[in-house]
Amino acid sequence: MSSLVKAKDVLRLMSRMRRDLTVMDIANGLGLPKSSVSRTLSLMAEQEFLERDPVTRAYRPGALVMEASYHFRAARSARMLLEEELGKLVDEIGYTGYVVMLDGSESLVIHMRTGRAGTLQAYTPVGTRAPAYATSMGRAQLSHLTDAEALDRVGTTFEPIGEAPRDQAELCGQLADIRVRGWAFSHDEFVLDVAGTASAVRDPGTGQILGIGLAFPARDRNDALVARCGAAVRDAASRVGRHIGDPSWLAFEAPAAE
Repeated sequence: MSSLVKAKDVLRLMSRMRRDLTVMDIANGLGLPKSSVSRTLSLMAEQEFLERDPVTRAYRPGALVMEASYHFRAARSARMLLEEELGKLVDEIGYTGYVVMLDGSESLVIHMRTGRAGTLQAYTPVGTRAPAYATSMGRAQLSHLTDAEALDRVGTTFEPIGEAPRDQAELCGQLADIRVRGWAFSHDEFVLDVAGTASAVRDPGTGQILGIGLAFPARDRNDALVARCGAAVRDAASRVGRHIGDPSWLAFEAPAAE
């Protein structure tokens, strides 16, 4: 295994663990010999990718990594990153995509990109609001809150909206599934005859929760398409979440069944 690959794995493990790590922590976490890990860490510290606590002897991200992270976050907002990811998703899959902001108990569409010509498209314009519990986008966003926080936002009254959750218990059950899977699914809810998949990120600096999703005609729905779109939005959100330091994504691991 090359030194560059080892360095990448070390930094990824630190992101996931979110604490300083000793040589033994990293050796156990990566399944590598202690001697090999020690050499890699020494080299990374020498090049300022890591620094070592003089008391605990544990390693943490160094000045070079922190400086690069600062400049990245200053230059590119979570919204900008999600819009870039959305453009790639729509070009690849062909259906309309959205970036949506969680605003109180509602999801607000702030960016829309239509799919390629020739494909029947779902269309929900910028400025559209929907109850967060009644869309895949809203539930993906609510999943970044605790159940208590999510319920505080949506309240106790659930209007019957298509196939959307009908009460708090049903909503909490879906949120639990979303946290494990990394994406949400809806069909025939706030917008009838439309299905969609969505995922979300939470900016640790501002607390803002933004969603990214794809919508397609319900008549096109099948298991393969849903799985493909779900994994696509999850992976896009994961990339952005890891870049901005969203704790949920730093700790997330895709289900083994995939």
